[in-house]
Amino acid sequence: MSQAMSVAPPVEIEKKAVSFQNILLGAAIQTFEVSTLGQPFEVVKTHMAANRGDSIPTSLSKTYARGGVAGFYQGLIPWAWIEASTKGGVLMFVSSEIDYRARVAGLSNSWSGLLGGVGGGVAQAYTTMGFCTFMKTVEVTRHKSADASVSTWRIAYDVFQREGIRGLNR
Repeated sequence: MSQAMSVAPPVEIEKKAVSFQNILLGAAIQTFEVSTLGQPFEVVKTHMAANRGDSIPTSLSKTYARGGVAGFYQGLIPWAWIEASTKGGVLMFVSSEIDYRARVAGLSNSWSGLLGGVGGGVAQAYTTMGFCTFMKTVEVTRHKSADASVSTWRIAYDVFQREGIRGLNR
């Protein structure tokens, strides 16, 4: 007696419509993160990179001496907000698109989600972070310049003239 095997029909994978609500949510979450603890950590990290001999306590005290509590938020407005709001939206959009394409290609939900997250992170790094990170670094390290009155935009212009787009994305 043979039993007929029943095969379930293939599940059709639906592409989710682009949700501007999700893109805005990603932007809002990233902006909240950078406005709370993200920027102070970024400022201390940048200070330590520019002053390799400074310890964490020394970096904290020098940053505080440079501007009080506001010193920890150098470069937040507009650069960190611009970076955060765009990178959050890019991450949400690209990761959902890659996730969909991977599921259509037959990958499991886990692998699709993993590839979506990695691809979204790569897209966010290459599309939004270079220029804004450069501008935030200029804000934090400007005091080391011979002429600290030069604007952030002027410094960016000079670097762009000398090194092109690569100079801004180092």
